[in-house]
Amino acid sequence: MYILMIESSPHKRGSPNLLAERFMEGAKVAGHLVDVFDAARANLHPCLGWDA
Repeated sequence: MYILMIESSPHKRGSPNLLAERFMEGAKVAGHLVDVFDAARANLHPCLGWDA
C-alpha cells in the first residue's frame, strides 16, 4: 500500500511530527511505501480566482 503522510506542524521536532515519524517507521517495516509532504514548509499559494 502507498501511504502519503501530510505533516503541518510548524515545529519540526514537535509531538505531531515525532508521532508521524514513528507511524512511518512501522508502516515501512510492514512493507508499505510511505511518502511525506510537509505542508508547514511547502511554498503554497492560494487560488486567487478568476471572478468570471
